Amino acid sequence: MKEHIDSIFIPSIGHWLDGKKPEQVARFCTDTRSLCPGDCYVALTDMRDGHIFLGDARTNGASCAIVSRPKPSIDLPQFVCDDPNVAMVKMAKLARSMFRGTMIAITGSFGKTTTKDILKLLLGIEKNVTLENKNGQRGVPMTLATVTNGESFAVVEVGIDAISTMDRLVELIVPHIAILTGIGKIHMSGMGSESTIAREKSKLLEKAIKNNGHGIFPEECLRFSACRKIQGHCRVVKENGEDMCYHMATKGDQYHVTVTFWGKDLTFAMPRLMSQGIVKNFVLACICALECGIGAANIQKRISLWKPSKWRGEIIATTPRTYFADCYNANFIAFANSLAQFDRLFPHGSRLFIIGALIRCEVGDGVIDDNATLFQNLPLRENDGVIVIGESENFSMDTINCDWKVFPSASQAMEMVTNFHGVVYLKGHRIYGLESLIC
Repeated sequence: MKEHIDSIFIPSIGHWLDGKKPEQVARFCTDTRSLCPGDCYVALTDMRDGHIFLGDARTNGASCAIVSRPKPSIDLPQFVCDDPNVAMVKMAKLARSMFRGTMIAITGSFGKTTTKDILKLLLGIEKNVTLENKNGQRGVPMTLATVTNGESFAVVEVGIDAISTMDRLVELIVPHIAILTGIGKIHMSGMGSESTIAREKSKLLEKAIKNNGHGIFPEECLRFSACRKIQGHCRVVKENGEDMCYHMATKGDQYHVTVTFWGKDLTFAMPRLMSQGIVKNFVLACICALECGIGAANIQKRISLWKPSKWRGEIIATTPRTYFADCYNANFIAFANSLAQFDRLFPHGSRLFIIGALIRCEVGDGVIDDNATLFQNLPLRENDGVIVIGESENFSMDTINCDWKVFPSASQAMEMVTNFHGVVYLKGHRIYGLESLIC
């Protein structure tokens, strides 16, 4: 790792204060609260002055920091440059230019992080992968800067919320394979329409094609002209058909999926907690892994180790409640998949649905209509209850035919939750902090 440090922290970008260098850089981090020992702290100044937290970075175990204003009084190796954000981009370009393996990028309106986590598992890699969902203009350069030839693959998650952002990111990533998980009404305020979202996200696939690679996307994306334009250079995955297709079936309480890859049928048993939507993410990751030379036996062995990430469909048992915690993030499409999974796993007994109402940053001006549709489609049974968290002007509860309550914040629902015995469903945007209701 020290060799990698020397190759990207170069004099044309900046210099080490007093010549002091770190022994390692595990990853890059801009928030001292989520910093892990060995991380390099990046002191950004565009939103607030990150230099204020250099002492916290040292206390929390940072190996070094990238700064524009060094603080010699803090005993921490400091790489001094004109602008830490620009420095990260330059280091990302350097690291990417030195990487000799297969670069895989994943984008889409939903399922990016899940697909990334599954693909990481199938490829058998540990380090060359986006951490959590740090997938934007800041996160992508920080991921790329840590990519090394110690592993044969790298998987980078790419999220955009504005037009032209992808143009900058594709030039950094230069993927060999690009996966588009799907298109939905997400970040509408910055993108304007679903067709614009498809156009912008398909640029990642276009870059892979120009790099003598290809794209992978589900058949439903063909409703957009941007995807139809490049389909001849992509693996278009169909639910039924020939070549790249799949078929799902249930056996007991788990899904089995048969993937047809270049005329050969391969059947895989999915983990019990994997939802139908996540199985579709698996299919995209599976096609990619097969393209990368990973055998079916290894894919089955590795996918058997899958489990939900924290607050992404976890089952947490306490007394006298069991929580289905899917509250890391939310959008209309994710809600439909999550609700179906919950209803499949917990079809009986007392159930309490705690819903974080969709907000404008998720679905744009159609937020009221989308909330109405969401509530109308709740899989409610006798004795079920509903709690909605959010501002009431963003939705109407007329479609809910059961006992329900509305609270502006999660904390105000705590008393109802503690008095409930049964299974609790938690789903909503992370701004609601629904995980605080787990007790």
